[in-house]
Amino acid sequence: MNGACSRAPWSLRRSGHESDTSAPQEPPVPATQGCGQGVLAKASIQAPLVFPLATCCKGTIATAPSVTLGCLVTGYFPMPVTVTWDAGSLNKSVVTLPATLQETSGLYTTTSHVTVSGEWAKQKFTCSVAHAESPTINKTVSACTMNFIPPTVKLFHSSCNPLGDTGSTIQLLCLISGYVPGDMEVTWLVDGQKATNIFPYTAPGKQEGKVTSTHSELNITQGEWVSQKTYTCQVTYQGFTFEDHARKCTGMAPHPLQHPDTWAQRRAKPHPHAAPPTHTPAESDPRGVSTYLSPPSPLDLYVHKSPKITCLVVDLANTDGMILTWSRENGESVHPDPMVKKTQYNGTITVTSTLPVDATDWVEGETYQCKVTHPDLPKDIVRSIAKAPGRRFPPEVYVFLPPEGEPKTKDKVTLTCLIQNFFPPDISVQWLHNDSPVRTEQQATTWPHKATGPSPAFFVFSRLEVSRADWEQRDVFTCQVVHEALPGSRTLKKSVSKNPGK
Repeated sequence: MNGACSRAPWSLRRSGHESDTSAPQEPPVPATQGCGQGVLAKASIQAPLVFPLATCCKGTIATAPSVTLGCLVTGYFPMPVTVTWDAGSLNKSVVTLPATLQETSGLYTTTSHVTVSGEWAKQKFTCSVAHAESPTINKTVSACTMNFIPPTVKLFHSSCNPLGDTGSTIQLLCLISGYVPGDMEVTWLVDGQKATNIFPYTAPGKQEGKVTSTHSELNITQGEWVSQKTYTCQVTYQGFTFEDHARKCTGMAPHPLQHPDTWAQRRAKPHPHAAPPTHTPAESDPRGVSTYLSPPSPLDLYVHKSPKITCLVVDLANTDGMILTWSRENGESVHPDPMVKKTQYNGTITVTSTLPVDATDWVEGETYQCKVTHPDLPKDIVRSIAKAPGRRFPPEVYVFLPPEGEPKTKDKVTLTCLIQNFFPPDISVQWLHNDSPVRTEQQATTWPHKATGPSPAFFVFSRLEVSRADWEQRDVFTCQVVHEALPGSRTLKKSVSKNPGK
């Protein structure tokens, strides 16, 4: 073609600030002058493409003393770009290499990396790429994902005293549970900032089997609480941050089973799905006193044949003159167990009363009522409960062998039971070892969780730790599930033991 350029001029490709996570494509190539002479035409403005770079998470990355994270910035014109990291005091560890020209495209490429150490080596960082001719691009990169079970952090608060002044005390209680023993730091924030004029107390960790729990307390004035400030309990563990928040709500009275509720309610509630039939929300009761009714457990109802209904009263300032009475819709007599009173961390009192009921009466839909009378209450609190209506779905039960990656040097192995697609959510799970009940501290079962989709079904997981010696000798372990939708005895069992040759 007598030296004429046959390549068509290139067009502007997508900019790097689009949320495209696919692999980088070859940057556009501009037309050249005198195609065989290697002289580049001036490229038009081109936004950079930015890709995060991280070390592979396999091997010893979780315990490495430091790790390097980076960002690849490529395909931009003209120079320069400025790369910054949100590493705070770690900026001194940031290195951005000089840009290089891609002679085939006329575009530039550079890389920037930050070396982080200690607990920061497991945090996420964001590189910001500023290009004079394009919008700023932000990319977040982390050393690796969490390879441990994170602690559960829940923040609770005591109730306001309508008769108290702004100097009355409100207690914030942060419960931290379910973590493997190790270094942990608890920090309290006020409106997102670390405050210097507060004096929290964090208790030493208490080991419960393989995991640990602790709590942190912070006392503030009622005046500070009603000022609409947000209080945060922030936990730093294994280089990651976990937190929960609390703030006084105004203009609404939430349902007692919705967040936020007082820590005494959260800690004392016997079951998250124990909401009684429609009634006045407990949070609207005077002086913040709340009352809940929970149904019999399926285990007590169908296996032990000794079902009981529980009435729980929380946030009482005192019990002087308090009367709790039970009744049933058909007018027949009732015989409750003695009340149990317990003083909580914030000085309030929780009262629990249980009422034995006839299994047949409960199954057939009899309604029971709990009434609380107290001299400080302008009106009695009355709650009613009956068997929940609706179509029943029996659970599906699956038992899983110990994970293949579980170290054989451990003296324990883990078995897992998945129970799913059941309704109503009331369910009992019990593990058996050679047909004998396993100790409570060896097993843990989640609360029922609502499954996704339009179905009202629920699911739970149950976990059992057994000794490797028992497992190796092929003892039989059974996940026993009790649910009202199951036929016959309402019980379903699935067993597992070590396969021969493994």
